[in-house]
Amino acid sequence: MKDKIQALELALQNEKKAREKAEELLLSRTSELLEVREALQSKIQEHIVFFENILDSYIVMDTMGNVIKMNEAAKKLFGYDINKEELNVVNIIYRDDFEYAMNSFAKLIEDGFFQNYEARIYTKNKEVKWVQINSSLIYNEEGVIIAAQGIVRDITAAKENAVDFEEQREQLGAIVDHSTFGIVLAQNRKIIKTNNAFQKLMQYSEEELLGIPIDELSLEEAHEESRRLYSKMIAGEINQYSLKERYKRKDGTTFISKTSVTGVRDSFGNIKYQLAFIEDVTVKHKRRLMLNTLNSLTRSFIGKLTIHDIAWEIANVTARDLEFEDCVVYLVNKEENILEQIAGYGAKVDENKEIIDKLYIPFGKGIVGDVALTGKAELVHDTSKDPRYVVDDKRRYSEITVPIIIEEKVVGVIDSENSAKNFFTKEHLRLLKNVANLVSIQLTNAVNLERRIEAESQNKELLENLKRSNKELRDFAHIVSHDLKSPLRSINALISWFQEDYEDVLDEDANETFDKLNNKLEQMDALIDGILRYSSVSDKYTLSQQEVDVSEVLKEIQTILYIPEHIKFSYPEKLPKINADKTRIKQLFQNLISNAINYIDKEEGKVEVTFKELKHYWKFSVSDNGVGIAKSYHDKIFKIFETLGRKGKSTGIGLSIVKKIIELYNGEIYLESEEGKGTTFFFKLKK
Repeated sequence: MKDKIQALELALQNEKKAREKAEELLLSRTSELLEVREALQSKIQEHIVFFENILDSYIVMDTMGNVIKMNEAAKKLFGYDINKEELNVVNIIYRDDFEYAMNSFAKLIEDGFFQNYEARIYTKNKEVKWVQINSSLIYNEEGVIIAAQGIVRDITAAKENAVDFEEQREQLGAIVDHSTFGIVLAQNRKIIKTNNAFQKLMQYSEEELLGIPIDELSLEEAHEESRRLYSKMIAGEINQYSLKERYKRKDGTTFISKTSVTGVRDSFGNIKYQLAFIEDVTVKHKRRLMLNTLNSLTRSFIGKLTIHDIAWEIANVTARDLEFEDCVVYLVNKEENILEQIAGYGAKVDENKEIIDKLYIPFGKGIVGDVALTGKAELVHDTSKDPRYVVDDKRRYSEITVPIIIEEKVVGVIDSENSAKNFFTKEHLRLLKNVANLVSIQLTNAVNLERRIEAESQNKELLENLKRSNKELRDFAHIVSHDLKSPLRSINALISWFQEDYEDVLDEDANETFDKLNNKLEQMDALIDGILRYSSVSDKYTLSQQEVDVSEVLKEIQTILYIPEHIKFSYPEKLPKINADKTRIKQLFQNLISNAINYIDKEEGKVEVTFKELKHYWKFSVSDNGVGIAKSYHDKIFKIFETLGRKGKSTGIGLSIVKKIIELYNGEIYLESEEGKGTTFFFKLKK
């Protein structure tokens, strides 16, 4: 950027000198012309003819400032035409520049000319223009001043560009000085300019950095790569490059930097300067390391189901990825109340992955023992000031210790030490806490997995037993129903024969007794049929799935059920088509409608079916205006053999069948009822 600025300034200076030289030549030529003319008017007239064709504005004014001649360029610049109106230069001087203009005019009278006079003027339409004037006096033969002539150039755009240029340069300087990135300008890889951010980062002054080779500020580890990339840039293969380097501050501490270098080339394409941007990415680097560590541990824990396997992964991955000197994992021995080293990294471990001089720490002793006792992590910046510190293989000055907790009990401890003071940070502590949580989750999952496998095994056995029991129950129901119905039919036949044979002997009371007996036999037969139907309601895994038109189901039910003339049965013209087992859906509606018909005690009965589509369910209702159901029966009626006790034909099985079918479709059923006014059953079937 600075190189471009210098080039622009040089170009402007050259242009300015060229114009000045041309104007000097022009004025000199004018003077020669004036000297060879006899009369002022003829001299001026010929002079004007000469200047009318030049690009810049040209004017001639008398000693009072009145303009007496002007070319076309001057008319365009000022907006005046002296052939139509008078113009005095005093009236167009910018008021803030008036004093300067008067002083310049005095100098013109004294010296006979002036060059590069710059000021602001007003045009006819009150527009402000910056102009540059080169002027000289016109004399008569006696040497008396009779007029002044001048070339006026509009430099408004140049002035604005110069102001913009200066503002941009100041802004650029401010940006560079206040940038959060370190900025270095070098030549032949030696520093020639630095900004405040880099000086603060390195703890050197600008004077101390001047002339230092860039490589001297960074550690050797990245020098080879830096030189290789610089050689490629010199060769023209690349114009910029980036790399990570570790810089060493004045106080000896280091930081990791992302260094971006751009080459500034001259007109021949050769590298003239190197512009480097240095960003301190130490924190970002550590955070990335921590994130990578968590990801690595998460992956490495897969398949590890014991604390010992997990402990070795913690010690190795954590220490390696976070560049720790060591890492040790302790296991709590509950029987002896001590902590045992079960995994490690660094000097504590030999080539056979065995812990050297394994350490056992009692609960409450040392920093590790305290953490195991309290369950609270600790970060110690200087162990020499902590009396709890226990020396293992050698003294180290920083220590970080985090408990592994499962179900509110400490089962282990992660511990790491470093030779330098203040090595561990809060970010390290936060990371190790996350690692401990991962261990807790992994071990808990391992225990749960064992429990789940055992539970699944038990459930599988229970399921097989349940299937076998269900089959036996269904077989039993069929056998029992058959065996029970046979004697019932025989008893019914014997009663009929007895009534026919002794018709003349039996009185009215005897016949009524036999009728009651037949009625009980019919109830017993209905009860047996109900038990058979209830046991035949299969589980969800054996249900057939097909598109069932609910409208068609209700039409079929109308042809099967006896609906008395005083009862009106209604349902919407359009009912949904659902995916279900048609037989079960038919059973469901038939039992609810039949139940509603049986309990209507009004002269004008009503049974109505409605539906509503929900997001995940079909919601149906079957309502009647019958006797209603007391609230105390709302839960009981869905249990097998439970009845209201008000109708002799009820077996107490119909609603239990309804509930069983609805549960097969993950639905639910409930009712709203008021005694004497009727009942509405609502049920949902999952789509």
